[in-house]
Amino acid sequence: MALGDFVHGGGPILVIIIILGLIGLFFFFERLFVLLRERNEMMATVIKVRNSIAQKNITAAKQHCRSSSTLFSSVMLRAFEYYDQQKIDLFDNGINDVVEEESLRLERNYRYINIVAVLAPLLGFLGTVIGMMQIFGKIGANVNVQNIQSYATIFSSGISLALYTTVGGLAVAIPLLILMAILRELEDRILESTNEEVRSVVMKLKSLPLEEVQ
Repeated sequence: MALGDFVHGGGPILVIIIILGLIGLFFFFERLFVLLRERNEMMATVIKVRNSIAQKNITAAKQHCRSSSTLFSSVMLRAFEYYDQQKIDLFDNGINDVVEEESLRLERNYRYINIVAVLAPLLGFLGTVIGMMQIFGKIGANVNVQNIQSYATIFSSGISLALYTTVGGLAVAIPLLILMAILRELEDRILESTNEEVRSVVMKLKSLPLEEVQ
């Protein structure tokens, strides 16, 4: 079956489902780009910050963090604030809280993908109900042998609407749920890596006497 025939069989509701699916894909690729950029930029910033701290140049390390928009940079700037106040030992217990607070930026637009994944099968079910209503509404109770052919046509068109929209809704929702799982997994890895790198850098900061740093 051609795609055009499939869309025509599903009617306007299937068109809406397809448009929603495209919107969901747009937000998936947008978030995927953001997460991949976050991961790559974070690793580059980690190297620069580590090198600066190894040279005891805290000012340069701070500048590297300020010039980056990553989660790692945001958390490290908070850590440097604790370091300047000579309270770096207190930051260890709050790393997870700070990471969780700052990670909300990475999850932006997730809700739109989830909304599409929920709406698509519901719209498919709506199409099913409408299709069945068309069947029984047009056929009525006056079925007879003379007009059985016309009723078969009505039944066929109604079933098409019912089944096509159901298939369309599931075909949109299932892939989006899988894609959301991929985004969640990538985000979890970034958060875990950020947590580990921040803890590692904070440990190095603790070993630096304030009078020796720049």
